[in-house]
Amino acid sequence: MATSAQPATPPLSFQVGGRLNSQNPFAPRTGTLSLPRQDSTAIEISTPNFLTMTSRGNVPHLSRDHVKKTDAIGWVHVPFESFLERTPPVPTLFPSDRPLHGFLGFDPSRHIVSVSLRNWNDARDITPNGKDTVTPSAYNSYISSIRPDIVVALSDIPFGSTSPSEKRLVKSLERSLRWLGQILRINHANVFVPMAGLLDDVARDDFATGLLEALEGSEARELQPLGFHTLNDGVAGYSLDLAPLKRLQQASPSESDPTSQLVDLAQTSLRPLPEGKPRLVTGCESPHDVLQFIQSGLDLFDSHFAQQAADWGVALDFRFRAPPAQPDAAAVDIGVNLYDVEHEMVFSRLAKSLRGGAEEDDANLPVCPCIACTPKFSSTPILHSSLDEAPAGEEGPAPPFTRGYIHHLLHTHEMTAHVLLAAHNLSVLSGFFADIRAFLAEVSSAPDAEERFNEEIRKFEQQYKRPDELMREAKVNWEEVNLARGKGRLAREKAAKATENPVEVTQHPERVLPDVVP
Repeated sequence: MATSAQPATPPLSFQVGGRLNSQNPFAPRTGTLSLPRQDSTAIEISTPNFLTMTSRGNVPHLSRDHVKKTDAIGWVHVPFESFLERTPPVPTLFPSDRPLHGFLGFDPSRHIVSVSLRNWNDARDITPNGKDTVTPSAYNSYISSIRPDIVVALSDIPFGSTSPSEKRLVKSLERSLRWLGQILRINHANVFVPMAGLLDDVARDDFATGLLEALEGSEARELQPLGFHTLNDGVAGYSLDLAPLKRLQQASPSESDPTSQLVDLAQTSLRPLPEGKPRLVTGCESPHDVLQFIQSGLDLFDSHFAQQAADWGVALDFRFRAPPAQPDAAAVDIGVNLYDVEHEMVFSRLAKSLRGGAEEDDANLPVCPCIACTPKFSSTPILHSSLDEAPAGEEGPAPPFTRGYIHHLLHTHEMTAHVLLAAHNLSVLSGFFADIRAFLAEVSSAPDAEERFNEEIRKFEQQYKRPDELMREAKVNWEEVNLARGKGRLAREKAAKATENPVEVTQHPERVLPDVVP
């Protein structure tokens, strides 16, 4: 039964600001998502934009102080499966009017917090904690207790490496629609629905059509008092989860571009539905994929690939509308692998396409405001007693941390390396989306706006390589360093380096190392 006619969470609003082609429902567009708070203020997220992924409710590698100091993080997403190891889950016990915000330490005046059951980027059949089933009633109960700003409805998506039978696919659509109706009964104002149907165009169209069908029976009796005459009336937005789709694509490769196929599937799901609700895509693996979906009218994305890059020691270095390269210049990587030994003695900033706040050279480049490129240090020392006095304030930006320094931190397993990389990569991603929004606003009134945006995407794809090879190499280096722990590790690394470069050792005999027991 529905709890009340008044939602416990204020409903969000989404306003489409402009579309580059009014005749095309899937043309690139800008928008504003607004979530009101009880103090008459509102959090606004301009789109296209991204939401930041968390692990157990924490932004990986960043403390709460780091999160508070950056403007790159406005919307955080929490996969609730990581809290299921205890019953009841700990966040449901937190005494607060906003339990999830309070338990995880996010500021309700600055941060939107959304929840899904599963991690969108995990296509395993079973959750990390070993629990393979969660009932819809239990999930709905948890949502009622923790009161997130946005909740993603349960969806019966088969996580397999082969396409399910037609009977299983039909069953998944029916269950997903039924579970959506059940979560709407608790009257949560902001429900995003995953678009079901896997790689089947007909199934995807059937699911979207099912959202628009008039309610009947007990579902109608319970949801109509809340103002819902179709399931879609209770839906705040739509999400497309790429992980299970990519798993099926990998099992049955085709000659067509995989991302183009995923874009077509997204359009199939969204075509019957109203255009005025936000569209979320999860699981993009590069800025190139993001641009393809923006090109087709999608609004929101997750930050997984940027955060994964930080895990593997990659500092992102790309911009939308980057300065033009030389005509014959080869495409460059979207980042640098700082585990690579070539950065050992490189004392320059992380990104060539951005500059640090304290740097006066390259004044035409935008400033990267992250704590790695524009570090700021408090001028207030630690006060040990009430007798201590010190001026409050913060010193101006210091020079940026260098590639060589972070290379050293990575190879010595210092946590600070990943802190700096995570903050940097999220700032680069934030700037990337800001540049896209600025360009869309700039050309929105031009008659050839869509063509100009498409041309800018082509320039981006010519200038930047897809990151597959970069990420593979970085992951290999990360694994090598991660497995090389233990007493004598640094000496073993130096010995291995000397073996790989005997000329250098000959020229500098004082650097020859004694025999080291592995």
